[in-house]
Amino acid sequence: MSSPDITSPSNQRWFMLLLISLGYVSLTLNWFNVAAAFPLIGTSFGATLPQLSLLVSLFLAGFGIAHIPGGLLATRIGLKRTVVIGILIEGIGGVLSGISPNYATLAIFRVVTGIGGSIFLAVGVAAITVWFTERGLALALGIGTGVGFCVGVAMGLYLWGFLQAAVGWHLALVIGGLIGILIAALTAVAFQTPHHTKTLQGTPISRAVIREALADRDIWIYGIAMIGAYGAYFTASQFLAEYAVSERHYTASAGNLLAALIGLAGIPGSVAGGWFADHYQKTKAAVVLPMFVMAALLLLIPFTPAGMLWPLGIGIGFVLLFAFTAWSSVPDRVAGISHANIGTSIGLMLTLSALGGFLVPLGFGRIVPATGFAGGWIFLAAVSAVFALAGLAGRDHAATPKEAEKIARTIA
Repeated sequence: MSSPDITSPSNQRWFMLLLISLGYVSLTLNWFNVAAAFPLIGTSFGATLPQLSLLVSLFLAGFGIAHIPGGLLATRIGLKRTVVIGILIEGIGGVLSGISPNYATLAIFRVVTGIGGSIFLAVGVAAITVWFTERGLALALGIGTGVGFCVGVAMGLYLWGFLQAAVGWHLALVIGGLIGILIAALTAVAFQTPHHTKTLQGTPISRAVIREALADRDIWIYGIAMIGAYGAYFTASQFLAEYAVSERHYTASAGNLLAALIGLAGIPGSVAGGWFADHYQKTKAAVVLPMFVMAALLLLIPFTPAGMLWPLGIGIGFVLLFAFTAWSSVPDRVAGISHANIGTSIGLMLTLSALGGFLVPLGFGRIVPATGFAGGWIFLAAVSAVFALAGLAGRDHAATPKEAEKIARTIA
């Protein structure tokens, strides 16, 4: 039997999806493996809970500032080069985080790592979109961004706990960074864009490009809607294990497993969200309703028996990635952004949501010492629900030619 021809258009797009999925594994591995090391970092550097929560916020600060520049860079120098640059910077940041001699240095390198992840995440969505825009886009985004994302989360929060116990947290972070550098090299060799999309090799940046990428109403609406849930998910995924151990008397291994399951639950969540968005063409429902469900799950955490943390944590991971998959398709499906500018548009959405990624962990880190963990979970539930309300104003489909002409006149 002959081997499959990966150069055929059908097989080629799945191979490209695999490459980008590996990039997402690297992204979240080098993001979340620090959380698994929080107890060791606290001991090594004398870091308090607010300082550890600041490490989460600092990564997300770097993660938020480079989405739009990364998208514009992809427009200017090409999609492939920008994908490789993003993965490479994050990998280097992971290595540097591992060799940090003190808390201040680690804090700086978490920002650097976040910047690399920021560049990759936005253009990674574009890299998948250009191969799957004709059919199965949301499902492909679910597999690429969702499954790849969640595998990295589970590795960082669970497997890296064992690795850190074996080799120390410094070397464990270095290994995570080296994996990212290796994936960047593989992507540089093997990734390519469809042959018919020459603009993806790089084009000049003009006012028209900026206007299309950044002025669409739905890009802003959906970006704002994700602020609360985005920040709440990353806070919960990195602190639910500590809460389970310190407040609900879980063992350390059970706490690590709970954290891993939050990440792993996003795998079926992202696939289900992609299938739902493709099958029913209901972007708004696929994005907004899971956010309200997530708010309810967060609210239940302090008021239910300890054993309920398992289904609640798994549910949080499932519904956020369900929503995120459909949300990632908004620039193509709802806003109708051209392929060359999708990276910048999703970059704007991610920048808006990253406000939550930066501010929500800070709020959580201030509320918990004052009110206990119960106040922190209520806070996360509230911000998730409040910002989700904005999504109710979004559309489910791209503008018709008549609508697009009206919008263009309004912008002009």
